[in-house]
Formats: sequence, structure tokens, C-alpha cells
Amino acid sequence: MPQKQLSNEEIITFISEERVGHLATYDLGNTPYITPLNYIYYQGKIYFHCANEGRKLDNIAANPQVCFEVSRVNKSVFGSVACQCSTRYTSVLVFGKAYTIEDIAAKTDLLNIFTEQFAEGRSYPHISAEAASRVTVVEITVDSMQGKANIDPGEQ
Repeated sequence: MPQKQLSNEEIITFISEERVGHLATYDLGNTPYITPLNYIYYQGKIYFHCANEGRKLDNIAANPQVCFEVSRVNKSVFGSVACQCSTRYTSVLVFGKAYTIEDIAAKTDLLNIFTEQFAEGRSYPHISAEAASRVTVVEITVDSMQGKANIDPGEQ
């Protein structure tokens, strides 16, 4: 199974196109917690929104170090016996720090960008500052990213 390490450009393209990632945090007792969520990659950072309270926010407040994973199964490959079967996939890990965005204007702008990216060409009214104040927006600053793909032989 040939594996290909992704270039920084390939990583950014991949995480910009995907919609679902998995946020890994841990609490003060070092208990890991993984949350699947929708996100956007915007201006070199990852953003998501959520309710104003919950376990992931408690964990971020206790320790802002996070890992964010995005992956996609590209296809299954079948052989004549089980040990010849495989999956072609692409995956990226992002390591960084998570912070809540407190500025209402910044939250409003980010939520409107989020909506635009997920709307698939549909038109929606802009999100108001009042609506933005009812949710939390989290920014993940990127310390490092790494990605790989399990590819077909000869695709390197």
C-alpha cells in the first residue's frame, strides 16, 4: 500500500474542500474527548461554531492545545483474500491552540463566511450581531499540519 505524504499546498486544498472534522481535546484529568463538527478553513485558521456551553468548551478553557483531524475514504480496493483488501484514503492532522472569539463583529463576519461556504450557492440573509451573540465561535490557530494519502501503486 503506497503512502504519499501530502505537501502543504495539498493539505490546504484538502481541508478547504472538506466539511467535517474531528476535534480532539482533553480535560484537566487528561481524559480525551473527540467531537465531530462542521468547520471552515479561512485565512490559515480553522473555525467552528457551537452552543455557548458544553464539554468541548470546558476542555478548551482548561487546555487550549487541540488536535483536529479531517479524513476521507476515496475508495475501497478488494482482493481475492481479505488480507489483500485495502482502503484508499486522505487524512490530515492539524495541531494548534483553540480560542473562543469574543468580539461580536468578528463572530458575525465569521458566521456569515461559514454560511456562504456551506450554502452551496443558495442565498441566505446575513447573520445579525444579535444572532451571533447566541453562539460561540472557536478559532484554531495552526501550529503544524501533516497529511498523507494511501494511494494506488504507481500514483506517486
